[in-house]
Amino acid sequence: MQLNTTKDKLQKMAYSVREVSELVGVCERKIHYEIEKGKLKIARIGRRVLIRAIEVDRWLSEAEK
Repeated sequence: MQLNTTKDKLQKMAYSVREVSELVGVCERKIHYEIEKGKLKIARIGRRVLIRAIEVDRWLSEAEK
């Protein structure tokens, strides 16, 4: 786990669809679309849909190309 050096809190390893939407600045519908198209990989824990932080970074890097 990584430590946030400015606040000494653990950084999140995964985010909900809503959190990714807020972080990136796009609507939740776009995040769901990217998941359906296989561009964003998810992890399911129970009924929760989580997107790993590293996956969000990969997805954004692909969008830069």
